Amino acid sequence: MSKISLKTWHFLLVFATLVVSSNIISSKELEKKAMLENKTVLVELDNQSFSDSVASGICFVLFHTDESDLCNAMEHNLNQLITASENHTRFYKLNIDKYPGEYGKYAISGTPSTVIYKDGKEIDRIMGIVPVSNLIMIYKRSI
Repeated sequence: MSKISLKTWHFLLVFATLVVSSNIISSKELEKKAMLENKTVLVELDNQSFSDSVASGICFVLFHTDESDLCNAMEHNLNQLITASENHTRFYKLNIDKYPGEYGKYAISGTPSTVIYKDGKEIDRIMGIVPVSNLIMIYKRSI
């Protein structure tokens, strides 16, 4: 049987690996926390104001639920798209928890769902979380 001998550098390597991995994990958690605390610029719609709001121009509407990390992440991505859109488009959100009747009315199969309207007609639909780079491509395609 061979004898395993551990040297000082083995312990230093393990320690350095633990420090680096804990820093990576904590930075990801801080980034997630900052994203959730980020204030939104999406205008909250209700079931009465929805039709009037999407009637003209190009509008992105996020159908979301409360307390959903996925919805919060997509909302964060849409907030980043707003800065790139140069104010040519309006951005809204509709809380499905508050207005459950809208779920079937607009054929929402899950959240987060983003529907793009042009002059009151649906022109595109995005399911789930989409990276900002893809949102920018979708935005450019829709204008």
